[in-house]
Amino acid sequence: MRKALCVGLLLFCAGAAYAQSTTSTIEGLVRAESDVALPGAEVTARHVESGLVRTTSSDATGHFNLAALPVGTYEVRATLPRFRPLVRRAVTLAVGEPVVLTLSLTLGGAEDEVTVTGEAPGVRIRSGELSYLVSAETIRDLPLNGRNYTDLAFLQPGVVAFPHREGGSVVAHGLAASVNGQDPRSNVYLLDGTLMNDFTNSPAGSAAGTTLGTETVREFRVEANAYGAEFGRSPGGQINVITKSGTNDLHGSAYEFHRNDALDARNYFDAAEKPDFRRNQFGATLGGPLRRDRTFFFLGYEGLRETLGRTIQTVVPDDAARSGVLPAAGGGTVVVPVSPNVRPYLDEFPLPNGEALGGGLAAYRFPFTQTIDQDYFQARLDQNLGGHDQVFLRYTYDRAEQYLPTDFPQFPRTFVSRNQFATAEYRRVFSTRTLGTFRLGYSRTRIGQRVEADTSQPLSPFVPGRESLGAIDIGGIPRFGPQVSGNLSLRQDVFGFKADFIHTRGRHEIQARLLVDR
Repeated sequence: MRKALCVGLLLFCAGAAYAQSTTSTIEGLVRAESDVALPGAEVTARHVESGLVRTTSSDATGHFNLAALPVGTYEVRATLPRFRPLVRRAVTLAVGEPVVLTLSLTLGGAEDEVTVTGEAPGVRIRSGELSYLVSAETIRDLPLNGRNYTDLAFLQPGVVAFPHREGGSVVAHGLAASVNGQDPRSNVYLLDGTLMNDFTNSPAGSAAGTTLGTETVREFRVEANAYGAEFGRSPGGQINVITKSGTNDLHGSAYEFHRNDALDARNYFDAAEKPDFRRNQFGATLGGPLRRDRTFFFLGYEGLRETLGRTIQTVVPDDAARSGVLPAAGGGTVVVPVSPNVRPYLDEFPLPNGEALGGGLAAYRFPFTQTIDQDYFQARLDQNLGGHDQVFLRYTYDRAEQYLPTDFPQFPRTFVSRNQFATAEYRRVFSTRTLGTFRLGYSRTRIGQRVEADTSQPLSPFVPGRESLGAIDIGGIPRFGPQVSGNLSLRQDVFGFKADFIHTRGRHEIQARLLVDR
């Protein structure tokens, strides 16, 4: 287990960073029909899904700013004496993507309300960052083989998949990404602002090599370049995931995806019958109000069960070599006596069942049933404490085991993982110009493996006192023996605290942040 302490204090001003970890901003101008600025107008934003209301007023230049708003759909209302109230409906706020509005008021009575329906312009005019949003609609509508939502990041320009687990490494289970050609281990993965990187700084994927929970994710943003100073724990891409929360409407889902071998053909190297294949991915979600406009919950579960039959090809000594008859360098054969101490280990090599390969080697094929068993659970609770205070708590649990073959049937191994992430966030509106966000985060990533040595007879370990046999290397033959890294379990615990303070003054936004990771 590795521990590190990181403390940072950041100060931004004059145009500020909008890409908050879990929120975004609505800002703009209040104008009269003659394009004259209207100071003192009251601007109210109501979160349609939860009933949360935030209010501010326009300054001397007509500018207003509502920072650190939860993502979702809003109704924005502007009022000023002697002017008709203006209501802007269907204003969609995405994470890290501020909405800029111009609210034009006309002279008239308070009873003559003007309603405007339509999306705000999607052109980013307040920051120069290069980022891409994977929206709730994209997650919901696009076909996603395996239901690994992080695969959707690879639809963005400059983002390329980079599988780490080459050579059967026990670490780096997640499917990493290279963003704009940078090292895949230089990215930062955030879940509601809580770090998800494992101890290799790779994504905390499961032992099954996937990330479940698509139904619990609302949206995520890939920050690729020129992002604000509030990011930057590592120089690569910043993948910022926002989870779903409950709303005033009770809603849920239940699903199962099933695949099997009904339409599969037998592989050329398979035996007379094709191997079995069954994959079941299933789950359910439920979210809604515990108290309307005040308290909300969201629960999600997803399970994965897979059985995959495989035919493993390897190389073993042929019958002559097992008797000590080896090919000579100049042709013919040479007889090498087999030591009684070596015989038990040599006899443990499977007998060849394929073609002769020459040089005392032959092919061997054996069937293996590879399995995946994974469970994912997430719970979130949101509380509106009046118009000035909001709190949310979220806990995520992901457990997985994957049973895998090696080059010989006696030495299978099992990858195991158990990841846990928790976030507690409190937002406080001190005034119409000043607000603070305080977040506690905790992540525990645990990975490991269990190895087996199912030999037909007891074989002494090469190193006295060791649990495992050890490894035998013969030229032209894969390494024989259990995985050399043996049984192991690696764990990382990261505790984080973050405090953000935002103060708006005119067209400028001043932001200060205290960040502690341990």
